[in-house]
Amino acid sequence: METPQRLELGCDALDELLGGGIEHGIITNVYGEAGSGKTNFCIQAVVSCIRSGGKAVFIDTEGGFSAERFLQMHDDEAALERLIMHEPTTFEEQKGVFDDLPQVVANELPDMIVVDSLVSLYRLNLNGETAQEINTELSTQFSTLSKLAREHDLPVIVTNQVYSQFDSDENVMVGRDIPAYWSKTLLELEKVRNGKRRATVQKHRSRPEGITTDFFITQDSLTSAEGTQDESVPGADRMKIF
Repeated sequence: METPQRLELGCDALDELLGGGIEHGIITNVYGEAGSGKTNFCIQAVVSCIRSGGKAVFIDTEGGFSAERFLQMHDDEAALERLIMHEPTTFEEQKGVFDDLPQVVANELPDMIVVDSLVSLYRLNLNGETAQEINTELSTQFSTLSKLAREHDLPVIVTNQVYSQFDSDENVMVGRDIPAYWSKTLLELEKVRNGKRRATVQKHRSRPEGITTDFFITQDSLTSAEGTQDESVPGADRMKIF
């Protein structure tokens, strides 16, 4: 069996944590509370993909993608043309994007897919009367991503929101078992202190569960925190963090 191909993020600490980067052929689910760095993680992955000559499908359901932030990380406006953007504003529109996604991939031949976030519009539509139907559609969308990842050997990143359980301090992924089942890598992000973020592997095919690393979000990249003497890194957190 061949060693899976990986997309390096360009942040040494995160790449080491993930065994070399974002694995091709599977769904990597990056989840955490607001402000933990999920969108910045996605943008850095897209920048890495484009720098290597690729292009990416980016499905933005929260309006979190910023061309200005992208250009801070990759100062080349022409690179934006290598992004295939979709911005659904309702779960029904999101369903339409996913219905069309296999054809988009066949026509455009992207080198990665990012969905930020897969569950925000789902969460707005979830209620007692239609919960089963909405859950079935979310599973279908995860299934579509998983199939495209395998068939085209693509790295696929989705982000996931969390909520706190009433009887504990534990953060639980929105969608619970659905994203946990379909995602082969689960990476939890959290804010710690002094602008530092922590990434924890909660599920992985070849890395131990529970291993962690710390990083900063700076003006132009995600940067390893390991070995940093002054935790107030210049440029950290000078932009809106998602």
